[in-house]
Amino acid sequence: MAGKGHLRMRELIFSADGTGRLPLPDRCPVDLACLNEPEVQEAVMQILEENLYVAAFAGIDLKALDGITVATDCQAAACALQNLPTGQVPLEMSEQPDAMEMARTAAVRRNGDLRFHIVVRPGLVLLAMSPDPAMQRLARGCLAHEAAHVEHESHLYRMFPDSYGKPLECGDRSRQTYLKAMDVWSEYAACRSSAMFRPEAIEEFEGILCRALEESPAAATEQIRMHREGRSAGDAFREIQQIFGDAFIHAGYLLGHVHGVEQRLKDCTPRLNEILTRNPELKSLMERLERVLHELWLQEFAWHSIEVFAPVYDLICERMSQCGLVFVRHNDEWRVVIYEE
Repeated sequence: MAGKGHLRMRELIFSADGTGRLPLPDRCPVDLACLNEPEVQEAVMQILEENLYVAAFAGIDLKALDGITVATDCQAAACALQNLPTGQVPLEMSEQPDAMEMARTAAVRRNGDLRFHIVVRPGLVLLAMSPDPAMQRLARGCLAHEAAHVEHESHLYRMFPDSYGKPLECGDRSRQTYLKAMDVWSEYAACRSSAMFRPEAIEEFEGILCRALEESPAAATEQIRMHREGRSAGDAFREIQQIFGDAFIHAGYLLGHVHGVEQRLKDCTPRLNEILTRNPELKSLMERLERVLHELWLQEFAWHSIEVFAPVYDLICERMSQCGLVFVRHNDEWRVVIYEE
């Protein structure tokens, strides 16, 4: 039930005595500081409550949900929740053309335990109130996606508690690209768990992935050119990893959504099929990525170590190699070099 009173902080109560039967937290604080009108606050509370119930009924486990914040700047709000120093932001995907972030999920420490907080833009909840069914599905799908992040990220933390907030033990590998490999899984799992809420998103995710596959080789080559003209090797190295890592994250979105609606990739992605047909090496790589992610899904509750993400890391490196780039290590420093060097 939505808490009463027109305050910045409100509360959804799903179980007053801790005996709730659905996979929901007993209480869910909601920060509505960016909304001034009491009537709007009440409507937003109802929308959020309804969507959390729908996600829970669909089987998404929200027991680790810390709360929800409605904020105009999702990144800034998430960084504040995580107590990050001013100017420091977590490693994440680059902003996409013609796209605006509508929500994100942040890990937060509460009394020594790790919980997960959803941050949403006001526009998202307004979409949920729209009379247009397509807009309602978009909002519900986005909220369900973040709810699925709460489930899968909390499971990852329970399996590997040292993977959050501490140096990542990723072996003799680039930490940045290994984190990207983990993000590929994260988006795959969240999409697979929430795809039923908006099946039509396959076409959208296909378009984004196709653009990333087509543009990433030239974008990486441009970073090499800029390095030769004076840009630091460290900056070029970070950007190249970002370019290829993000392309794989887009693949995670698409594959998770396709598997979530129980389709076959080749049956619902004609534009991607055309690209892969022209590039047999890339096609083989995508097929192996699909198989690896599906296996991670099947074995999620039996993972043995953080090494389970190494096959995704290896595929990202292989894609870079297909484009003429390779990781090398000199003492304690990683670099990306082009084959001709």
